[in-house]
Amino acid sequence: MKENLDLPITMGFSWVPPKKPWGINFGGGLNSTAVIVECKNRGLRPDWILFADTGSEVPGTLEHVARMREWCKANSYTDITIVRWIRQKDPVGFEPLHKNCERTHHLPSKAYGYAGCTMKWKVQPMDRWRKANGFQQGCFAVGYDAGESRRITSACKRGDDPYFTAWYPLVAWGVDRQGCLDICAAEGITVGKSSCFMCPNMRRNEWLALKRDHPDLFEKACMIEEDAAAHGNYGHGGLGLFKGGLRNIKEDGEEMEAKEDALNDRCHHGGCFT
Repeated sequence: MKENLDLPITMGFSWVPPKKPWGINFGGGLNSTAVIVECKNRGLRPDWILFADTGSEVPGTLEHVARMREWCKANSYTDITIVRWIRQKDPVGFEPLHKNCERTHHLPSKAYGYAGCTMKWKVQPMDRWRKANGFQQGCFAVGYDAGESRRITSACKRGDDPYFTAWYPLVAWGVDRQGCLDICAAEGITVGKSSCFMCPNMRRNEWLALKRDHPDLFEKACMIEEDAAAHGNYGHGGLGLFKGGLRNIKEDGEEMEAKEDALNDRCHHGGCFT
């Protein structure tokens, strides 16, 4: 692969980690898996790799995380640490995202145009772990690939934290989504879609796959959507988790467009969809 020479060489787009200590935000999906593998291939060893478990991940994601932990062990690479959001008041302890939706009669916050689910179940537990382990400065690798122009543009406008810099290695190395597939395939790694089972950003084909492969989780998602509606907590634009309602989803029909909400870019901190 050829390094991308078209981007300004800012810290976030350098070819090696711009600061130390550094780590990888692992989302359990294709791009962040490729980041781990390619960093190993290039002799770059992170001080930490974090995966934030929302408690509502599709089973395949958790299985993949377990396989990647074995891969890291087999390659004498940095282990993947799993972190979770711990609720500090009643109910105290770990509360999965879907249980929070059931208790509060709401949809995940992305359905309302906010990024609270990313912040609470992804960003906060990662930040807490880094603070507890002395990694409050340096940089963290994010799995944007070189084909994600909208995200890259937003990242360029966002600027760097003076103490903790976001690093986009796939962009710097010119690795697009096909490149990510190639990197993983060379290691015999197959990666499925990473998301929560009731994520408002899921598309029609993803909902249909959930309904086919995990009907129990699809039913839970339907109940969350219907419970929120019964309490008047409709999503952005009067919608639930899917346009027309999950129970009415059909095999045919127009594909639901991905939400272009600018706040979704907050996922670059926690790695929801990478």
